[in-house]
Amino acid sequence: MTRKERSEAYLKEHGVRINPHLPDIDTKGVKSAEEILRRAVSAFLASQIAADLAAGNDVQESARFFTGLLVRFGLQNDLTTAEQRLFAYYDPEAPHTVSKEEAADLSWRMEMCMPLFWACGLLTDELPYPDRPSDIGALVRVISAAEDFDVLRILAKPRSEEEILDRADLLFRMDWACVDAQLKQEKPSGWLYYDVVMEQHKGLNWIIGAVDAEDWDNVKPHT
Repeated sequence: MTRKERSEAYLKEHGVRINPHLPDIDTKGVKSAEEILRRAVSAFLASQIAADLAAGNDVQESARFFTGLLVRFGLQNDLTTAEQRLFAYYDPEAPHTVSKEEAADLSWRMEMCMPLFWACGLLTDELPYPDRPSDIGALVRVISAAEDFDVLRILAKPRSEEEILDRADLLFRMDWACVDAQLKQEKPSGWLYYDVVMEQHKGLNWIIGAVDAEDWDNVKPHT
């Protein structure tokens, strides 16, 4: 059975509409576990600041706390442009240019991070079926308890390229089902949660380098 056939069989079992004409996924090769882990942690910390900003919480305190973790892990130079703007809230005199609406969008990147944590093996459980937002509690505890990045590196147990490509193919087809439902003004089949599916699809595209997905701030799901 091919990867596409396995994905379609899984989707049929869960009542998700399939498109038999979708091609195989595009990939330039899976990134290294080290690169995936560094990106996952950096982006995840930034998404927590974004969530606090969107919720109207004390964003300066949030930025101070997560900057402390960023420094602990030595990831100050791993931030994207959008992430740098969030961490700038650490300094009350710095220009703050992230609106609450943009922060809400950026906070969804914690879902974009979930397949990265899964791929590098810091998230040891299987990624759950995407019918609801992810439970990040266990992940937060693991990250905040780590003394430095070496601890996270030791805890990470990278998954195989085959597993990662299987999941990327599955999310590619799930995303199509969500977009199809949206165009028809219907609820996604199989109870899929569109925002979760889209963000996780984007994260997987970044991992496998699909459709020129090198720029984290501008990864597109593409279906």
